Amino acid sequence: MIGRLVLRLLSIADDPSDDDDLRLRKRIGVAAGILTVFAPLSLPIQARGHPASFVLAAALAVFSIANLAGLASTRRFDRFVVALIAFGTVWVPLAHAVGGGITGTSPGLVWAFLVPAYAILALGPRRAVPWFFAFLASLGAMALADSWARDTFGSGPYPLRVIGWVMNVALPLSFVFLLLRYSDIRRRAAEARADELLANAIPSSIATRLKHGEQRIAEAYPETTVLFADIVGFTPWANQTDPGEVVGLLDDLFTRLDAVAAEHGVEKLKTLGDAYMAVSGAPIPRTDHAEVAVRTARDMLQATANWREAHGLSLPIRIGLASGPVVGGVIGQQRILFDLWGDTVNTAARMQSTGVPGRIQVSESTMARTSGQFEFEVRIVDVKGLGSLTTYLLLP
Repeated sequence: MIGRLVLRLLSIADDPSDDDDLRLRKRIGVAAGILTVFAPLSLPIQARGHPASFVLAAALAVFSIANLAGLASTRRFDRFVVALIAFGTVWVPLAHAVGGGITGTSPGLVWAFLVPAYAILALGPRRAVPWFFAFLASLGAMALADSWARDTFGSGPYPLRVIGWVMNVALPLSFVFLLLRYSDIRRRAAEARADELLANAIPSSIATRLKHGEQRIAEAYPETTVLFADIVGFTPWANQTDPGEVVGLLDDLFTRLDAVAAEHGVEKLKTLGDAYMAVSGAPIPRTDHAEVAVRTARDMLQATANWREAHGLSLPIRIGLASGPVVGGVIGQQRILFDLWGDTVNTAARMQSTGVPGRIQVSESTMARTSGQFEFEVRIVDVKGLGSLTTYLLLP
């Protein structure tokens, strides 16, 4: 029950539209507001019961309660944060003076740094800059008023000064440490997510080069095999099917094809509608690129058959392969893409478009590079832009 009450209290600024990061920042802000209710209560002890210390302690506690109440009623988190750190900017130097100044029993030098430190977390780095200068200004004010504070309030006995220094250094620096730790965890999580998204968009070896600062990536790959796969009859079927079902089934199929490509070490490049493109031998070269591509294509046919059976569909795929040199590179700035160009790519696309549903058609260049490990059926096709070509259908 106590845990639920604490969670409910920390959640007073939550909004259903908040993402996880904003929700966590709000709850940390609420926790900081609660801390400022209780943190000043030790000031009268450190200031040896001076009447001004009771006034200051009560002022911050009452203000913090009112600020939390305002947050709960309005959900205006930014206003809550600005009010909290603005009041803290004024309150810390006053408490510092009541404690006897820099060498007194309630040093505020470290507490003052919580203002810009918390502003970074709650408001962001840009909006926190003015509060850092406010922190520097408060340090200057405390230094200038130190002689007056010591003469007016006294520095206090040595044991109390030691206790005050330890407490007033350990507590705020512990809070700063927690803020830094939280910020670093967020940064690392964001970097990991960005790396994951980048690796899903382009080959990992290319992503690594981009992260290392390369601006333009363009390479010639002399030995590759390009694979194209396409769902036969997809367009008329999609026009008669619920869009959500179309997307779900297509996602399931491509997920299965992705798994096959990954298993064989073949690099998926992109999907375009119901078409799927992959390459063997780029961006990481390999001598057995043609053999691996044929095995990948064969397993993709089986994966598609399993997909059709699982969903009761009659949508076969046809696959085309061609081998030879290509040029690869990264294009785009907003949505980067690693793509391939060259006659080999065009030929592979033609092998797919002129292929047979449920079969794998390869060019002569691919057949010649498979070292006789597969059996093919010779076929003559008329390919647009290339004329009459001898192609080869892989036999089961």
